[in-house]
Amino acid sequence: MNGDTPEPKKKRTWLWVLLGAVLFIGVLSVGCVVGAVWFFRQNIDVTDTAEDSAMKQLDEVRAKFPGQQPLIQLVDGKPQLVADRASQTPTTTTLSTLHVMAFDRDEGKLVNLTLPWWIIRMKSGPIRISAYQQGWDDRGVSFRVADIEKAGPGIIVDVTENNEGRVIIWAE
Repeated sequence: MNGDTPEPKKKRTWLWVLLGAVLFIGVLSVGCVVGAVWFFRQNIDVTDTAEDSAMKQLDEVRAKFPGQQPLIQLVDGKPQLVADRASQTPTTTTLSTLHVMAFDRDEGKLVNLTLPWWIIRMKSGPIRISAYQQGWDDRGVSFRVADIEKAGPGIIVDVTENNEGRVIIWAE
């Protein structure tokens, strides 16, 4: 072997693999963000409405479940699981959708949010309700998605705050 022959250059394929992986993860991340924004834009509806009209719509939802107590009620200003609904015989009805309808008196807006039940099932562990600015204590109520499924279709929460508005959450 001659000393005049240059050694072959080492190929740096690892650099291209690393760059490709970073680029792939970046594109995937942007795709996830765009997908999430699209999903929520498809499932949320915010409308300007008069208070009377909003309350009528909220009452119509409530009328779908006549005589049914909400699964969670405010007792002395704190949320509590209603024992009658929580301990009833499990239903065989499969839930498909969670709905949230809220009216904000200050803004004059009615918000409708619809979520497929499979997203709710992704929640492992207990659900804790808290709103510290309103003085609610998250130790007051804790429940699982299975508790809602056991109770079946119906009102989960129906809360009216005199100065703020009203929120109804129900499962179908």
